[in-house]
Amino acid sequence: MKRLIVNADDFGLSPEVNAGIMRAYRDGILRSASLMVAEPSATAAAQLARENPGLDVGLHAVVCRGRSVLDPSRLGAAVQASGEFIDSPVGAGMRYFFDRSLRAAMTDELRAQVERHLELVGYLNHIDGHLNFHVHPLFADILVDLAVEYKVPCIRLPREPVMTTLRLRQDNAARKLVESVIFRTLSRRTLSMMLAHGLSSTDTLFGLHQSGHLSEDYVVGVLDRVRDGTTEMYFHPAADIGGTPPAAQAQLEVEILTSPRVRAAIDRNGIELITFADLANAKLAA
Repeated sequence: MKRLIVNADDFGLSPEVNAGIMRAYRDGILRSASLMVAEPSATAAAQLARENPGLDVGLHAVVCRGRSVLDPSRLGAAVQASGEFIDSPVGAGMRYFFDRSLRAAMTDELRAQVERHLELVGYLNHIDGHLNFHVHPLFADILVDLAVEYKVPCIRLPREPVMTTLRLRQDNAARKLVESVIFRTLSRRTLSMMLAHGLSSTDTLFGLHQSGHLSEDYVVGVLDRVRDGTTEMYFHPAADIGGTPPAAQAQLEVEILTSPRVRAAIDRNGIELITFADLANAKLAA
């Protein structure tokens, strides 16, 4: 069987992101989202989730380019006085890797994010990370332990079949190949810990290498190449609701997620849309 989880990241980031996600859920193929619990529109996102229980909402753990749950005074060099994490992914990755004094503080912060999520949403079936920082060596260790402690069954593994993506879109090939080596290595390490603790993920994923550059043709091409097993495809949709318009790419992703052509590709290829909750339940049943 071909089973597909279509997930939207950054739920709670802004009213525009919330609106895009809800349109893609109500009118399109979206079935899952990942919540940034410390962002300004997180409470509104949680209310939308309660009103739409078919949308499976997981945690989008934030340790870079976002806000902390805990007071900045508890997080040292990881955050600015305003509570904003380090903005540079490369700089943040290096600091977290070499400054192991941050481990205790970041364990407390991620625990606080898990608990805030449970307060807002009431359940937690999957964890992933903003900018995929959840497979960074420091955070993978912490989040696997937290997943076990809080009985979270699934964690995203960003291991995209890069050659499939390159056959569909040849742009930025060097960058995609480097990303593939980095994230497949980190995912392999994370997977070994997950398996040791009985945690699950999808068999493959799309959304990493073409992030910010998606098109309807690309998504249909991926759907035509989905293999048996479980696949995750993640997006970053946002809708123009009359304020500051979101980026054109984010608006385009709403159109992709609600496209009749994309829906037809799912039907044509015999793909079943599921959620991480379905994935966890199938494992329990097996």
